[in-house]
Amino acid sequence: MSRPFSAAKAVFFDYDNTLVDFQSSSIKALDKVSAEIRDYLIDEAKEDISLSKIKQVVFDTSNKLDEEGVVDRNTWWSSSLDALGIKGVDRSQFYDWTNLYWSIASQSEPFPDALQFLDYLVNKRYVIGMITNSDGEGGNKKKRISKFPLYNVFNVVIIGGEDGIKPKPNIDPFIIACEKASLSPDKCVMIGDDPVKDCLASKKAGYNAILVDRSNKVKFPELYADFVTYKLVDLEELL
Repeated sequence: MSRPFSAAKAVFFDYDNTLVDFQSSSIKALDKVSAEIRDYLIDEAKEDISLSKIKQVVFDTSNKLDEEGVVDRNTWWSSSLDALGIKGVDRSQFYDWTNLYWSIASQSEPFPDALQFLDYLVNKRYVIGMITNSDGEGGNKKKRISKFPLYNVFNVVIIGGEDGIKPKPNIDPFIIACEKASLSPDKCVMIGDDPVKDCLASKKAGYNAILVDRSNKVKFPELYADFVTYKLVDLEELL
């Protein structure tokens, strides 16, 4: 049987929500930070805002900034407080909340099918890579990804937003990844959960793109990717 991506020599992955369930741990972290913001406002006698209101603003602001590619959590908190009408919070307080956030959010569990699919690719002798974005100020993406159980199978790891590399959706990380793999873009496949930062951006760089839409939430996914899947293991029939 013909395989749609038979020309591929390298398979690159996004990290968060592609290989690990970052969304679940991030929600827990945002819940905790929201509660800490509430306690701070009470302790400092700034405002008496309900926890539900704070959570709504923190989650809405974080989602909006994340979609815009703003990864610095300090900016998430400062923007959330701006939306709540709170001024005069020292920047050191933002770092405390960011440290709290990452102490929880970094505990992301790998998706079982990700481990199975990576084993499959290793046996097929593909070049395996990761193209992910920085965690921003106060985060440590290199440390986070190094804890992934199969981190040692990655031949190429690119972190956009660090070491002078522009973050996704810029095409720079994808071009640099190809160069490090000594392959042309048409020999590379990008797999990720973000239709814009992972799929459209990699296609612009010349890759084939596969969207992992585990929750079936992307509207018109075929507009962004060459193939859409809900489980990574289903890709064994294509690669």
